[in-house]
Amino acid sequence: MMEAAVLLDAIVRLRLAIPRAHDRELRHDLREVEVRLRRQLGPFVPKKRAAQLLGISVTALDRWIERGYLPVVAPTATAQRLSVESGPLLELATEVRRLRGLGRARGVVAQAIRSLTWPERGERLVYSVDVARLPRPNVSLGELQRQFAETTPKERVIQVAELNRSLSFLQQGMTE
Repeated sequence: MMEAAVLLDAIVRLRLAIPRAHDRELRHDLREVEVRLRRQLGPFVPKKRAAQLLGISVTALDRWIERGYLPVVAPTATAQRLSVESGPLLELATEVRRLRGLGRARGVVAQAIRSLTWPERGERLVYSVDVARLPRPNVSLGELQRQFAETTPKERVIQVAELNRSLSFLQQGMTE
């Protein structure tokens, strides 16, 4: 297995390269490679490694975490050490690297967060490992919570059934 630092760098480089690929099939292949690398990386990254990837101190990283911009993962229920959730970290790291490539040097993480339009939640988000492993849509946490509050348990079951049917249909199309 590759070292986490190598995986993180490779994934960020792939994410920056994918939009530049003109061939649709090539973009698809690159996304598949990214998915495989992300699976190998896992759902969380130690804070020290995350700070290195972003080019900031662990103290600065902790400030972004405490403001609710980057979710953290508690490996166990009683864990003292929290790690950074890999999905949002990779989004932020990709934007940070893009901005640095444009010559930005100061306040790059803040600029990246603004360009990603991430809202400040005002408090740290801590997920369990099980939750961190789940795929989540590109919808903000607030929007997901609002949608949940506006639906009944019966409506949620119907939504899950519809998603399951859609997923089955897509999987059949991919195997043919």
